[in-house]
Amino acid sequence: NLLNTLLPVQPAAIGFDLILTEATTEDGIFAESIGLSGNVVLAVGSDGAGQTLDISPTIAEPAAGAFLLGHVKTTANADGISRQVWLYEGQFPSLGVALLKMYQTNLANTLGAEVSPLPALTSTVLEAPQQFNQAPLWLNWPDPRPTPTAGEGAVALTVLSFADVLESRVDLTPLQNKIILVGVTAVGIDPLRTPLETKIPTSGVYFHAVVLDNLLGDRFLRRWPTWGEVGLVIGFGLATGLGLSRVGLPWRLGLLLGIVPLWLMMAYGALLNQVWLPIGAPMGTCLISALGLQFVEQRERRSLMDLLALNTSREMADLMWHHKAALLENGQIQPQELTTTVLFVDIRSFTQISESLPSTILLPWLNRYFEVMTDCIMATGGVVDKYIGDAIMAVFGAPLPHTQPGEIQQDAIAAVRAGLAMYQRLQPLNNEFAAAGLPEIRFGIGIHTGRVIAGTVGSRQRLSYSFFGDTVNVAARLQDMTKTLATDLPYPILVSEATHQQIAGVYPCRQVGELQLRGRTTLSQIYTVEGS
Repeated sequence: NLLNTLLPVQPAAIGFDLILTEATTEDGIFAESIGLSGNVVLAVGSDGAGQTLDISPTIAEPAAGAFLLGHVKTTANADGISRQVWLYEGQFPSLGVALLKMYQTNLANTLGAEVSPLPALTSTVLEAPQQFNQAPLWLNWPDPRPTPTAGEGAVALTVLSFADVLESRVDLTPLQNKIILVGVTAVGIDPLRTPLETKIPTSGVYFHAVVLDNLLGDRFLRRWPTWGEVGLVIGFGLATGLGLSRVGLPWRLGLLLGIVPLWLMMAYGALLNQVWLPIGAPMGTCLISALGLQFVEQRERRSLMDLLALNTSREMADLMWHHKAALLENGQIQPQELTTTVLFVDIRSFTQISESLPSTILLPWLNRYFEVMTDCIMATGGVVDKYIGDAIMAVFGAPLPHTQPGEIQQDAIAAVRAGLAMYQRLQPLNNEFAAAGLPEIRFGIGIHTGRVIAGTVGSRQRLSYSFFGDTVNVAARLQDMTKTLATDLPYPILVSEATHQQIAGVYPCRQVGELQLRGRTTLSQIYTVEGS
């Protein structure tokens, strides 16, 4: 009855999304109507075990040659959503492809009918089906629900009730030269989950409508080849890592928060142009790059801090971390030649003191002294290089290279300031020792400005960051010479001529002797600091 009702309207193709496998008493009449219409496509399917569900012989034999067959197989992804279509399944085209063949054939044989040229891909689908047996195509799902205000790209669907058509309650004239799909729209009978209907499914007949829409409008989604997606993911990760490595934490957080919506907008723009870009993989790569960068930086920071955190102030350690590119290479501090000011301080008569005190008292006494003196050095920007018995060696102007005259001068001034602070802290410390019945401390300080070599030395099991060169030896000799100073000098501090040139005008000094430096034919002047 349906085909007879539609016969005067002359639709171009009528597809039945119904697998008619069982014989009925009306099959003969239906087969006769198929022969009269000449535009029918019937559905074939599978029982899930590889067996084809064919059309009932009571229909197929009387109507032989008057209809086409199309498979109605839909394959859902792992999440249950149908995103792809197999245009050919074995010897059968999909219902949409078969309808398109019937549509093109009937329009070509209809006088006055407008036959629009098919897109290149669709023509290939019809003419070279073997190319589409290997992989499915990705559907571009528009909103399949018919709405009065359907936007551009939506499937132009007119949904009519079967009963309304049979009882002529609707105008059938618009169906002339159109493709008609006949199927069940009750969700419970043929449910289908789509990217737009994930919770409440739609009906399977809309799947074939979308296939036709994609074929006629060349709207299938195109995915990049595997190498392109891999290159995109790798490039995205490298760009993210490179970008994040060049900025601080606030900018990193901003970039990470901004990359996600930016990429989503890019992916949406590509989707509007029928290109499906991966979303999860680039985002995951971005996160992995950020975590990897954080891991590498934490390892480098730990490497740097293990070497220097105990020997320098927190501020200096942070400064060194921000300049890690100039310091670290392969997890180790690079050797450098620096212009620094070296300070040596040594306790007088330590040998006699150590012989008079048991070790359980001597070491806490010495560590308390080291603690106070180290605070003075670190507070003025110095780096404690090492403790040598009862002596302390500190360096000002490291580990970051200072090349400007102003920087070198400030290092020398900071060293002298540290020496004066150590002397000022010594009296309260001696009062503390005296109250505890411990020996008081006297010391001497030597300060010299010059070139040193800085770097890590040792074995794979144990490394130490240290400073070497004649500058270190001169500072040690100056410290030793404080033993011969007159007791009426205000501070037990000796500075070299090189250091005196840097601090002149800041700290008053007086010449107290001369020193023969290696490599020089003339004697170098030695000075003592007289005031702060």
